[in-house]
Amino acid sequence: MTSRNILACYLRISDEDLDLKQNLLKDESSSISAQRKLIHDYIQSHDDLCRLEIHEFLDDGYSGTNFDRPSIQKIFELMTQGRIACIIVKDMSRFGRNYIETGGYIEQIFPKLGVRFIAVNDAYDSMECSGNTPGIDMAFKNVIYDYYSKDLSTKVKSIKKIQQQRGDFLAAKPPYGYIISPLDRHRLEIDPDAAQTVKLIFELTLADQKPSEIARQLNDLKVPTPAQRLHTLYGFRFGGMTSDELKAQFWKPFQITSILKNETLTGATVNNRVQVKGIGSRKFKRQKMEDLIIVKNTHEAIIDMKTFQKVAKIIHERTVVKTEGRKKNENLFFKKIYCGHCGCRLKHDVHTRHGHIDAVYYCPHARPAGGESCELKSIKDDVLKMYVLKPLQAQAQLILDQKTNLPEPEKEKLSGHLRLVLRQLDQNKEIVPRLYAEYKSGVITRQQFILQKEDVAAKAQLLASERESLEHRLAQIDSLQKKSESKFLLEITRLETLTQHAVDIFIDKVIINSTQSIEIIWKGKDLYEGFATND
Repeated sequence: MTSRNILACYLRISDEDLDLKQNLLKDESSSISAQRKLIHDYIQSHDDLCRLEIHEFLDDGYSGTNFDRPSIQKIFELMTQGRIACIIVKDMSRFGRNYIETGGYIEQIFPKLGVRFIAVNDAYDSMECSGNTPGIDMAFKNVIYDYYSKDLSTKVKSIKKIQQQRGDFLAAKPPYGYIISPLDRHRLEIDPDAAQTVKLIFELTLADQKPSEIARQLNDLKVPTPAQRLHTLYGFRFGGMTSDELKAQFWKPFQITSILKNETLTGATVNNRVQVKGIGSRKFKRQKMEDLIIVKNTHEAIIDMKTFQKVAKIIHERTVVKTEGRKKNENLFFKKIYCGHCGCRLKHDVHTRHGHIDAVYYCPHARPAGGESCELKSIKDDVLKMYVLKPLQAQAQLILDQKTNLPEPEKEKLSGHLRLVLRQLDQNKEIVPRLYAEYKSGVITRQQFILQKEDVAAKAQLLASERESLEHRLAQIDSLQKKSESKFLLEITRLETLTQHAVDIFIDKVIINSTQSIEIIWKGKDLYEGFATND
């Protein structure tokens, strides 16, 4: 039996705790360090708490308007396992600002699970309430916290809008080529070293070099990447990278393209690129071009507007040609083709030069130069199709010669799986009425009922999606079998070029070891066992 001996010290700081004007903590009392000191001082003054195993849980940058926070969810997980004896917070608002949900936990869930709850600044300790609820004063505080959170969100949006319209720089880190002014964090200043690289990127693009070629040159010259430059300037890491990972960074084509499209380089501030989906949400949605707020001449330009527009035209023309090329060079092996060296799924790309279009498959770990060390070279799309078509036709001919029907085991397997899914769906329908009965009888709380009902709904959705997929696949098989299989197989043997339909029917996976060694894994029973091209 697990021991209930953990004292969970919960700390939280969010964007709501930042000063609306200067992006600094409004009150030092809201900082993590202050929360930690207050809580630990309280623990030290209570012998019964000192005897518990103290664990700290921190949510940095999460709103208190909901409980979709990693650390609070970890606490709830340990709580359901019967390991949490007590939860302690600075005040009720650190735990949650939604008064209904917060009240549900404090008044129903915690007491039922035997978990003590302490809010230091609110002078609330559930053990001292003798089984009573926090009372009208605590309920009133929770209502105030909820109102405060919504009111603050409105004020933040209003002030942010004003800042955007006057051209203040609001992002957390500067774009490549600039630094944040030490005198005003809402203004940008040129970073001379990075600015030279930016100018070089634009010059090479005007000289008809593609992003992949420019990335290769920068890697050969050992020019620091944007992340490495930021680390040099500010001494902090991005994306959770270690020092060794930062050192191993290299330029990638998408970084070149991103720089070429960044209007900030012309001296303009571009705001409102993304919007938070709702109060307390950590999800963002990208804004449409017409919703961007662009203020010109807010800082010194690295690239003049004439040059920027010339490059924009080049990018557009390349995109048009590439898009047309993709239509002509469809990726027949989508999610089916893998590198034989590192196991990575190969990417499909269309190269264009002087109007000529070539489609290739490549391992993302093998390029650009200076990147990771995978040895696989790219293989042309038309070459791969030729390699695959020959054994596929041999596979079809073998079936014809042996007068064997197309593999049935897959259909039997899928049918069995479908029966299982349908049975699970039926069982799932019975759960919600049972949960409701338990809720009405007091076995579970309203909050527990809602959470479990949501889990049931999510599972039902997954099962329904799986059922749809299985039924679609079975319908495909039935449709194929209704046709004259002999006629279909004969058509395969006469194909001049590979088709998507033929790939979908016969091929499960293609593994590229080299341009001279390709392994094909067939769907169903492999009637042409051991085939691997070694031309």
